Amino acid sequence: MIKAKRAFDHVGMAVPDLDQAVDFFVDALGFDVVIKAGPYDDFGYVWPGDSGPERGTLRQANLVLGDSFNLELLEYSNRTADLPDRAPRPADPGGWHLCMHVDDIHAASEELTARPDTHAISQIIREEGDPLDGLLWAYFRTDWGLVLELIQWQPGLPYEANTELRMALPRWAPA
Repeated sequence: MIKAKRAFDHVGMAVPDLDQAVDFFVDALGFDVVIKAGPYDDFGYVWPGDSGPERGTLRQANLVLGDSFNLELLEYSNRTADLPDRAPRPADPGGWHLCMHVDDIHAASEELTARPDTHAISQIIREEGDPLDGLLWAYFRTDWGLVLELIQWQPGLPYEANTELRMALPRWAPA
C-alpha cells in the first residue's frame, strides 16, 4: 500500500466534445468550471509499446461539485492511433460509470429523463436483502456516451452490522 498521505483527487473522463460535456455537467448536475486548458499538441503520457506521447490535440476542463468532487474532462482529437469501434459498456473491462448520490432519486430521475440528451437505461431499483437493503439506484446514458448512476441511501444499511468501516456519505446527508 502507498505509505504517503493520500486522498481522492479527481476522476478523469475522455469525452467526444468538451463543450457539450461541460454544458451537461454544469446544466444537468450543477458542477462549476474551475479551469479550461489547451489545446495541447500531444496527450502527455507514453502508452506501453509506444516510443513517445501520441500526437494529437488535447483540451481539458476541470470541474468541481460543491466542495466534494473534482472531475477532469478530456477531449482528445486529431488522433493518430486507431479508435475502438465503441465505448466499453459498464460491465466490459475498462468500462465504468459515474455515480451521483441524490436526496430524492425519483425527482432527480424525472429531471434527467426530461432532458433531450439523457435516457434511462434502468428503472429505479430498490435493493432487497443484505447487505444493501433499502438502497435505491438507477442508470442513465447521455447521447454522447456518459453512463450515469443515481443512488440514494441513508446510514444504517445491513452491511454496517458486519464491519466498522462505512461508505462515505455526502456532507449534506444526515449521519
